Amino acid sequence: MRALVAAALSACSLALAAPAAVAHVESTQTRGHTAKLAELDEATSAHRDGPGAPWTTQVFDLAGITCIEDPHGRGAMGIHFVDVANLLDGEVGRLAPEALIYEPGARGSLQLVAAEYLVLADAWDAAHPHPPILYGQRFTRVAAGNRYGLPEFYELHVWHERANPTGTFNDWNPDVHCS
Repeated sequence: MRALVAAALSACSLALAAPAAVAHVESTQTRGHTAKLAELDEATSAHRDGPGAPWTTQVFDLAGITCIEDPHGRGAMGIHFVDVANLLDGEVGRLAPEALIYEPGARGSLQLVAAEYLVLADAWDAAHPHPPILYGQRFTRVAAGNRYGLPEFYELHVWHERANPTGTFNDWNPDVHCS
């Protein structure tokens, strides 16, 4: 199984490593997702201070960058840790996000700030007539040739641990920092 996953990721040219020790402002209450986000918060609560199984694969972009910041200064996402098997299954589960995202802190600490749902577009499109939707939000389709070296994929960020003043489902959070 590990060889299959490694081969699949190699084909995507996603750079990975083992883990180390503007929309308007809207609240989750306004969007009516408070209970569902609380369930996501509970499902990921054991990982607030650092990643663990199944989110054990740290993501690097093609330039070797781990903490993802917006090049246009709109904020950051943070450091992504992926559940590789979940990423490759072609499905999306509300309580099993493909990635957990962390903000780096003092002395190498990590603080969970968000979850990200990801699915490769070819796998999703082969079984579904429309892009995925969670929390009433349509996923964004990211084209091939992206900074991660992945083929086309769908993604949705959910800021369930750190409020995002630009919106719960916005990619960039101005209150998250990489340095």
